[in-house]
Amino acid sequence: MAEERTESLGHFEMLWDCEHCGTKRLLGKTQRHCAECGAPQDPTKRYFPEAGEEKKVDGHVYDGADRHCAACNKPMGAQAKNCTHCGAPMDGTKEVLGVAAPVAPPPPKRKTIWPYVLGVVLILGFGIWWRCVRTTDATLAVTGHRWERAIAVEEYGDVDEDAWRDQIPGNASNMMCTRKERSTKKIPDGETCRDEKVDRKDGTFEVLKKCTPKYRSEGVDDDWCSFKVRKWRRVTDVKTAGTGLMATWPTLGVPAVGAQEVPGARRPGNRTESRVLVFGTQTCDDVSEAVWRKYADGQQVKVEVRASTGKIVCSSL
Repeated sequence: MAEERTESLGHFEMLWDCEHCGTKRLLGKTQRHCAECGAPQDPTKRYFPEAGEEKKVDGHVYDGADRHCAACNKPMGAQAKNCTHCGAPMDGTKEVLGVAAPVAPPPPKRKTIWPYVLGVVLILGFGIWWRCVRTTDATLAVTGHRWERAIAVEEYGDVDEDAWRDQIPGNASNMMCTRKERSTKKIPDGETCRDEKVDRKDGTFEVLKKCTPKYRSEGVDDDWCSFKVRKWRRVTDVKTAGTGLMATWPTLGVPAVGAQEVPGARRPGNRTESRVLVFGTQTCDDVSEAVWRKYADGQQVKVEVRASTGKIVCSSL
């Protein structure tokens, strides 16, 4: 997270209302007593002025929060040694309570529809489970085994490829490059600021401007290149298929092993195979070899089927 910058915009007078004669909006720092009746200020009744009505305290030096006189409970400045009301010493006295800065009212709560949405989702989910997921036990006969095997054929030659300049292999040729955006970087783009009022508990409040840096995204270009590179690549597959448990690999059309790396040379590549168990009109495709060989033709097998459709659940084998 970006570091926040804090700047003081100065100290301003807190306000207070006299509870004795009802005089309003007295100054918290300047007027420690009511200008109308002389009643002392109650520091717990201080409040922030409205926006635009702040009165700045020029040259204010913050000495610390006011403290309550332990004898008469009147507020005294932080540097006072004795109470100016009753003369009692101020040693060990407690700070006055501060006032929390005003908080913007929360937006009105919108009527939520989530309970209804959740109810609909639950009903739909139950319906899907009942129709499509729910299973029951059944006994089916294995009616056949099918298989297919394939060997990839690879050829050595020029292959067209694209990559960033720093990723191009050393044996590349016929290279052509254009500029293209590869990534982005953050560029400083001003600040986002807010003002925060802090009660300093000495009859003033300080306005702090708190700012965090903003950034914009800017593209970073690089060379995107097309080139040719000589390598082995898959060009075709040689396949064979059959039924029963005696699966074999194809031989016709499969090149010999050990071909040299010269243009046009061919070699055998990866081998793949798939196995299918047949249950009458239904099949389980791509089963493991262990499952495929586990059951003989004609064997009765206990399986799970979908309760609504009777479709076999192949994972239950």
